[in-house]
Amino acid sequence: MRTDRFRSARRRLTLLYLATIVAIVTVLSAALYEFHARDVKGLERQRERGEREDPGAAEESRARFAEYLEHLGNSILIADVITIAAGGILSYLLAARTLQPIKEAVEAEQRFFANAAHDLRTPLAVMRSEAEVALRSGTLDDHEARQLIASSLEEIRRMSVMVEQMLDLAKGDAPARAPAGADRVIDLSRLTTEAGGRMAQRAGELGIRLVVEAPAPVAVRGNVAALERATCNILENALSYTPRGGCVTATVRQEGSDAILAVADTGIGILPEDLPHITEPFFRGDKARSAHTGGAGLGLTIVKTTVEQLGGSFRAESRAEGGTTIILRLPAL
Repeated sequence: MRTDRFRSARRRLTLLYLATIVAIVTVLSAALYEFHARDVKGLERQRERGEREDPGAAEESRARFAEYLEHLGNSILIADVITIAAGGILSYLLAARTLQPIKEAVEAEQRFFANAAHDLRTPLAVMRSEAEVALRSGTLDDHEARQLIASSLEEIRRMSVMVEQMLDLAKGDAPARAPAGADRVIDLSRLTTEAGGRMAQRAGELGIRLVVEAPAPVAVRGNVAALERATCNILENALSYTPRGGCVTATVRQEGSDAILAVADTGIGILPEDLPHITEPFFRGDKARSAHTGGAGLGLTIVKTTVEQLGGSFRAESRAEGGTTIILRLPAL
């Protein structure tokens, strides 16, 4: 349905461009004729003078004059046809190019809603299934009831985190620089070390070694809460896609006027065709989905948004056979 709409819009836009080209060609043709008007008038005077001096040459003069007018008209007509034909092709291509960003935005929106529906439906399905099984059994004791409630609470927590992340994205993650007074000097090394400490328990539960290498202070400016959330998101993402026995290493260093935070893992890796899309909301590649990490696919989106609002950049490097490195580059003080 949307494809048909884009085709229709492309045709309408092509006609609009073509109508503009026809109008321009008409004006230019008139200007071209006016440009040659002097030659036309000169021939007209020459013909009249020739008729007066030699009445016998009048017929030849009129024929030459008519031939010139015909040649001029044919030249302008051919030029107009070629210009309009080329303009029609160009208009069609230009219409496609003009609509391409809109088409990509609509397709991204479709993916967003499809993935959001998928990720919100999963915890709801789990809670519903567990509740239905418990009700059908008819012999639910206190221990089983507590397990059911604990499982439901975990799924509710996942959905709550997802909704909060979606709200952050809807607001454009504005707290990265605001509110007033929140913009301050931050030691990125200390912040990353503290974030690693908070993630240490989860890394231990997953059987993953988490290492933070931040030997020297590296100062940046921004909102502490936003940068903490971004750092935790990138560490959480690395842990989620690293198998038991693997390692996640966070390194902080300064390179010239840039502060660098690089998080490398020994995880499942990212396919080359998926790499450009990993910061799109709710995107998870085939390998990520098959790993059943349970993430919402919003963590790296928030990381990229936060870093860019702080004047930095986001880059991901990965090998399909395994191992990914996320590199954040921020202006250092």
